[in-house]
Amino acid sequence: MRRIFILLMLILALGSETALAQLPEEQLKDVRKELDRQQETIQELQQKVEVLEEDQTGTQEQYMGLLGELGKRTKLNLYGTLEFENFEHTDSVFDARNIELLLDVRAHQRFRIFSEIEFERTAETSGGDRQGEVEVEQGWIEYGVNRYINPRFGVILVPFGRYNLEHFDTYQDLTDRPIMARRVIPTTWAEAGAGFRGSIYLGDMSSSSWLQNFELSYELYAVNGLTEHISDTSPRDARGAFGKDNNNNKALVGRLQISPCSVLKVGLSGYTGKYDKAGNDMQGYDIDAKIVYDPFELLGEFADFELDEGLNDDGLSITENLQGGYVEGRFHFWPGFLNQTFLGRGLENPTFTAIARVGYAEIEDDGDTDTDDNREERFTIGLNYRPIESFVCKLEYQFNETDNEPLERGDNDGFIASVSAAF
Repeated sequence: MRRIFILLMLILALGSETALAQLPEEQLKDVRKELDRQQETIQELQQKVEVLEEDQTGTQEQYMGLLGELGKRTKLNLYGTLEFENFEHTDSVFDARNIELLLDVRAHQRFRIFSEIEFERTAETSGGDRQGEVEVEQGWIEYGVNRYINPRFGVILVPFGRYNLEHFDTYQDLTDRPIMARRVIPTTWAEAGAGFRGSIYLGDMSSSSWLQNFELSYELYAVNGLTEHISDTSPRDARGAFGKDNNNNKALVGRLQISPCSVLKVGLSGYTGKYDKAGNDMQGYDIDAKIVYDPFELLGEFADFELDEGLNDDGLSITENLQGGYVEGRFHFWPGFLNQTFLGRGLENPTFTAIARVGYAEIEDDGDTDTDDNREERFTIGLNYRPIESFVCKLEYQFNETDNEPLERGDNDGFIASVSAAF
């Protein structure tokens, strides 16, 4: 009661000096003591507030500094593609095929994080509803030990052939992928797994002049592996899931690239693993080569998969062989008289490229239609224009021929145009 009385007196005192002067001496002393205590409490609270404000300022500065440092170590890129195609016996169509987000983070000189997220046909319609796919094409962490061995783990872009590793639209000179790279190798082919990559420069180990530019590089991974979801028209549904394995067996896949000089690169790839619960094996190999002799490029690839006899997910005999390949020639040129036109004005290195590609894919029949093996051949000619390296306009025409079941285009010839840009 006394403390309450003193507080009441304080309130009165703050409101009236006359009332304070009329208090008895003993009560006046108590009021003044309480005033002093309250003043000390106020001062302590003010000091705590100042400390909290300083801490908050320091934390905010540290946070902004961390974001700034992370921003310096992070590269964010986007690329997208718009296509138009007009083939025989089909409707012509514009196709906003994909937008891809690439994030490259150098968390440390020896740690790298890379991801590639694809937003594919995000306005595709089905039954009147818009839908599409969001797919992780890569997402891995790499620890740099040294030049020779660097562990990498996560969602790996499978190193089986050159095209799967270099499938990016802005990198390629033709819009459509080789039929081999869709119906034999299920590009884009990514798997969850772990392994190593590295390189060796033989010039560092030898005084021989012809070895000075000789480089060997490799990638080798253990992955969940392809499954039995293979038909006699495509293995695309057989790509392994990121979160489960259908047979508790891990496949091994790797690629060795041999570069004896800057002009020539040769790749040798291999794959081995079991594709079903019964333990049936699947073996594959790929050979690719690239010759660059400016202004010419010549590249090619051949792939082959052999499977043990088994059943696919439709209960049909599994196709026991898939094979295909392509050869592509490129010629880069630029007519000087275009320098002062809208095609060349103000640009450092605009380029036209003429391209020709011939390729095929052949898949053994699985007995669904009692026909022979399915084979599709394709010849493509094209021309593209690059005002800058990361922006390309492509025109091409395809000639297609099919035996038995069509793999992709059937016997339909057609025209394709596309624009692809990265930024």
